[in-house]
Amino acid sequence: MTLKWEEFVDKVYGCWIGKCVAGTIGAPYEGYKGIMNVEYTPSIIENTLPSDDLDLQVLWHDVIVQNGTNFTSLDLAEAFFNRCDYSPGEYATFRKNYDLGIMPPLSGKFNNNYYIEGMGCPIRSEIWACLAPGDAKLAAELAAMDGCLDHYGESIIAEQYLAALESLAFTDKWDIKSLVIRALDYIDENSRVYELVSKVIDWCDQSDNWRYVFGRILRDYGHPDCTNMYQNIGITLMALLLGKGHFINSVMLALNCGFDTDCTCATVGAIIGIIEGGKKLMKDYDLKEQTYKLGVNVTRRSDKVYDLAEDTALAALLFLDKNKKVTIKGYPEDKVPVMEGRPSLPINFRVVYNDGIPAIAPGESKNITIYLETNNKIKATGTIKFSAPEGFAVKPQEKKFRIGMFNSGIDITVSVSKDIPVLMNKNIITATITLDNNDTFRESFGLAGAALWKVYGPFWENTTYVAPPKANESYYAGLGGTTTKDESSTKIRQFHINMKADWQKEYLEDQLLGNKPLPAELVDDPAYQGFPVNLYEDKFNFKNLFGFSGPCVVYMVRDLYAPEDMNACIQIGHSDVFRMWIDGNLIAYSDSTEHWTPENIHKLDVPLKKGMNRIVLKLANTNGSTDFSIMFTQAGPCTAFLTNLGSGRI
Repeated sequence: MTLKWEEFVDKVYGCWIGKCVAGTIGAPYEGYKGIMNVEYTPSIIENTLPSDDLDLQVLWHDVIVQNGTNFTSLDLAEAFFNRCDYSPGEYATFRKNYDLGIMPPLSGKFNNNYYIEGMGCPIRSEIWACLAPGDAKLAAELAAMDGCLDHYGESIIAEQYLAALESLAFTDKWDIKSLVIRALDYIDENSRVYELVSKVIDWCDQSDNWRYVFGRILRDYGHPDCTNMYQNIGITLMALLLGKGHFINSVMLALNCGFDTDCTCATVGAIIGIIEGGKKLMKDYDLKEQTYKLGVNVTRRSDKVYDLAEDTALAALLFLDKNKKVTIKGYPEDKVPVMEGRPSLPINFRVVYNDGIPAIAPGESKNITIYLETNNKIKATGTIKFSAPEGFAVKPQEKKFRIGMFNSGIDITVSVSKDIPVLMNKNIITATITLDNNDTFRESFGLAGAALWKVYGPFWENTTYVAPPKANESYYAGLGGTTTKDESSTKIRQFHINMKADWQKEYLEDQLLGNKPLPAELVDDPAYQGFPVNLYEDKFNFKNLFGFSGPCVVYMVRDLYAPEDMNACIQIGHSDVFRMWIDGNLIAYSDSTEHWTPENIHKLDVPLKKGMNRIVLKLANTNGSTDFSIMFTQAGPCTAFLTNLGSGRI
């Protein structure tokens, strides 16, 4: 298929106009969960609002122009970390992992317990479609290189799906429903996203009542996080299918479902914009020339959406040799971007953690394979030498390598001394690569230091206290006091098959928060002696501590190391009752159960002193499952995590 340059630019213009206008409509309502009844009026699009949906795509354009078609996920990650300062949800997780030396694709997977299936990467799909118009396979491949920065699995598939759909929209071959169906060919048919899309198509075929379809989406895919991908992709597709291609009607339909409204509206607007083209979109809906506001560090020639569209179209010319479906004719050859950024290094450096876990604890070793490749499979020989933080060792420390057509990895083992006094969260291993022609390059990777805890417990009680029976004495008398057979049966069976966590009982407060010695009869009790537990991720549950599965109370102690006097903000996630003390001061607590999120409680400006700060937790498992997490941020919600803390040995 052939696209004329003017037609192509107009479709890219429609994409970005639709994205900006619809994103502005949705932005004020982002996070409202539930049906709304907002009516469209031209006044709601008079002032363009900043959009993180657009920010990173403009940044990706900059990366492409600087690096060309051989850009990598690492190029995107470097730009993301250095030029995007805000850190909501999965963005914060990416920034933390990148700072710890954990690169894509693990940067989107490791320690990403809540936002791993968020909308953060599906909202970045349009740039890849614009760079690969008509070649849905190429668009999906490019999208995967992006999505793995801060997501894993299904969210990446969702970005690939949208990129494929939007790429196909450039060809004018299909209506909206056909596009929605055809894009399924480019994702895993066994994925949950594939199932979601298929179900939404069926529901929209069954009924044109959007409230019915919305209800089915929430029933099968609802999630408490307003930014979760499933419900928002479902809303987006429903708005496209039931909106019948009408820009305003479709966008307002997405808006009035609530949830991640800036994202759903913007995606709907971008897709219809590609189909219609910018000129027609502006004429049919009386839209004015748009400008945009950026929250990332990118220098643009103007803030006009048309200029962004033209520059995006020019960047697509770099991919013409890769695009197997579309040729573009009549483009201005003198405006094709010239690669003026840093040249690609002759050595590509890739790290594989063989157990898939980029974290380590004292006394442990981690087997890692380093892969070195040259651009264009050029042969090279040289030496690689590793250096590590104090208390770490790399074996072999130095090794010769040969790179050719078939590259085997360089196997190393990184170990941590069992006696290391403080294990920092951030531990960077540096690799110095020297080629035989004396060219030298430095690369690095990281291992997250585990949080080192001492756990006491489990402490449990019978559902009814009954004194221990003596010889020839029945304990059943202690289960009396009931007035009906129902009560008696219940009391006996509860005693036999259940336990309880006595949250009010103070098992170790006097010892862990004070200086009172442990009673002699408890000194040899393993529950009171405590045992070490290394936690590799922020979120944990009692199954990570021990095999005991009943209701119980536990205490956990950690010496948190701070390199200097500082204030930290603490995010606490919990699903059951808890208490948290730092140096004997009660910092946070909850006497209720709730659904775990990483941000159930925020404590701002908590002082930490230089050196060790003793954290004591009292946690309960009252209803079968307890999830808990502690994370330290620089300045509260949606800010970067602190990575300069560590754990002392207890």
